[in-house]
Amino acid sequence: MGLNSFEALNAFAKQLERNIDGKEFHTKVVVTPSSINEKGVVIKVSLLKSFIQAQPPAALASRYLRVRVSVAGSMESMTGLKQALGVIEAIDRYLSSKDLRLETDDGSGNPKGIPNSRIIQNISAEDSFIDNPDSTSVQDVQDDRIVTITIPQGVK
Repeated sequence: MGLNSFEALNAFAKQLERNIDGKEFHTKVVVTPSSINEKGVVIKVSLLKSFIQAQPPAALASRYLRVRVSVAGSMESMTGLKQALGVIEAIDRYLSSKDLRLETDDGSGNPKGIPNSRIIQNISAEDSFIDNPDSTSVQDVQDDRIVTITIPQGVK
């Protein structure tokens, strides 16, 4: 049974939420487009592209999703900075795991790795912490990384 792009995107967001949530912080994972009215830091998962590579011919068996994972929000205190850094470090630890696969959870609480899937991250070289022009006491965080998810191509 193969996943389509929409199902894979949502499975990835749920996988992040299961594996990133820490004892020191709770961060919401949202798939865009959706309205976000959260104070503090959130993790945004945004689909950038869904495609099948034409070459080599064996690549036709896989679908690729390019996804932006952003830690985004406003920090109004040192606690906010600590939370933002904790979330960024947790994402880095998780997405740097060896042989990371996309997982699905059938509701039983036992996620299963999808055979022939893969998750690889590329971290943006851009700065993540930006002074807020409207306030001297607030700093914004926008930490982006691009994640490529490979799933088996097929029909249900």
